[in-house]
Amino acid sequence: MNKTKIFASLRAVVQAGLAALALSLAVPAHALVAGWAGEEPTAENGQVRTFSLTAREDFISTSDGGSHYTWGYAHGTDFVMQYPGPTLVVNQGDTVRIVLNNTLPVPVSIVFPGQSGVVASGGNAGLLTREAPAVPYGQRTVLGGPSYTFVATEPGTYQYHSGTQTDLQVEMGLVGALIVRPAGFAYGDGSSHTSRRAYQQPGTQYDRENLFLLTEMDPAVHWTVYTQVQSEMPVVVDTTQIKPSMWFINGRNAPDTQLDDYVYWLPTQPYNALPRMHPGERLLMRVVNAGRDLHPFHHHGNHATAIARDGRVLSSNPSLLTQAPDLVSPDFTVRSVPGQTMDLIYEWTGKGIGWDIYGTADTNVHTCTPDANGLHSVASDHNYREWCADHYKALPVVIPGQLDLSFGEHASGSPFLGQTGSLPQGHPGLNTTGGYYHMLHSHNEKEVTTDNIFPGGMMTMLIVEPWSVDLDAETGVAITGGGVAALPAMAVVSESGVGSLTNGGTTLDFGDIPNGTNQVNVLTLQNTGNAPAVLGVPVVTGNGFNYVANSSTCASATVLAQATCTISIRFTASSFNNNIRTGTLSLSYNSSTPVALSLTGR
Repeated sequence: MNKTKIFASLRAVVQAGLAALALSLAVPAHALVAGWAGEEPTAENGQVRTFSLTAREDFISTSDGGSHYTWGYAHGTDFVMQYPGPTLVVNQGDTVRIVLNNTLPVPVSIVFPGQSGVVASGGNAGLLTREAPAVPYGQRTVLGGPSYTFVATEPGTYQYHSGTQTDLQVEMGLVGALIVRPAGFAYGDGSSHTSRRAYQQPGTQYDRENLFLLTEMDPAVHWTVYTQVQSEMPVVVDTTQIKPSMWFINGRNAPDTQLDDYVYWLPTQPYNALPRMHPGERLLMRVVNAGRDLHPFHHHGNHATAIARDGRVLSSNPSLLTQAPDLVSPDFTVRSVPGQTMDLIYEWTGKGIGWDIYGTADTNVHTCTPDANGLHSVASDHNYREWCADHYKALPVVIPGQLDLSFGEHASGSPFLGQTGSLPQGHPGLNTTGGYYHMLHSHNEKEVTTDNIFPGGMMTMLIVEPWSVDLDAETGVAITGGGVAALPAMAVVSESGVGSLTNGGTTLDFGDIPNGTNQVNVLTLQNTGNAPAVLGVPVVTGNGFNYVANSSTCASATVLAQATCTISIRFTASSFNNNIRTGTLSLSYNSSTPVALSLTGR
């Protein structure tokens, strides 16, 4: 297939189903790994959890602006391939069946390291397992292949990949992750996360999880294969000469690793690699080395403790389900070897940092009541899990003036968690929650480049965010862009002027001002979605309330993702009526039904 036809096919498939696919695969935001649970076991399908995968060709984008021919597994037979393949999520004890189809001009297959008793049936005989036959050149068809059936007996993190000419086909992209959740896994415990475990054993509980599937690529190999396929020649590559120059986490290079899952401009690379957590939470890091090289994966901010390797708990008595992992020690780098998976627990509280991460200013008064571990115990407080030994300790340095500082794109303008400050003109202002960013990257420094361009490659960030940020909700505290069908009650990021925000952010109170005077309040709204939001013209109604157009920037504006705009409203107190006045601010976005913000004044 030539490149024009490939892109035309890609567009048609994306338009037909990518949005629906993203919705069907959605999981609680920033809590569980984005994955695919397949067809649920029922009496009709013999109590078997079934997946259908198809090997396809397509292109992926890299952070240097390149586009590279790649093979990958796709959901079913109607969707584009993805790199890496769909993350398959099953439960311990499930009988799992994976049906493989093929559209490539070479035979393909799947093997499942770590799974026992895999039964392959159908297709053709291969060296390691049954294979789906090659599609002859000139035929545009999907050929059915084998099915693979096994019982997921052991929880853990695993990979799956092609068992046919593995040295080439894994390089080309035929690889993915398999997660087996322990029996009784707490899917429905919401934001409490009290019963969520990676394994049956104690000490494996966690609050949030992220997958880090590590791969590398030699672009020369991919374009050699592309040329051979376009010329309808046999696919022959000397894989002993592979020299990678691109490195990936979950199929993306930095900085694309920090974009949301399922962004529309990366249709074949749906998975992000941006962990977000609160202080004191336990983050489960599922690290999979699906490449051919050693990738020492280094995490800043704190050590992590390995709890399992290759889906087996690191315990001196692994058969004893009441014994926590004890063959472990904290480390700052995962020595991830080819084919290996590692499960680690990462925590961050600011313990021992030597100063109060929430600051000592009177504008942020907070208390610290230590629990048995010395961490603040009041879950409703914004400084929950603060290290109390450092409570109200001042920052031990004098912060230089703005002209003497260099601001990274993730700087918030404040050294304190959850707070923002003044930033220089032109700064992108990406850190909207005042979070602490910690880098995660390969410690083989050449691997943090994309084809020799830095920064890139196998690198991402981890964000520690204050407890006031709801990481279990898919929407933020303001206007949500990106084509969401319904807008929740409009919230206000900030407001200036006399008065206060009341009633959960849905009412703007101008307070009691002298008769015959007026007061202007400015609302700052932020688009917290991942696509532009097109706003309508604000409409202000109610006696005494007026929309101030010449000092507002939201009217008929296109607000980019994470950007802000302002709305100015003037209230004039009547000299002959001291009663409370009420009004309404209405604003629509993306042609949605206008959302109302209540106004009051006296």
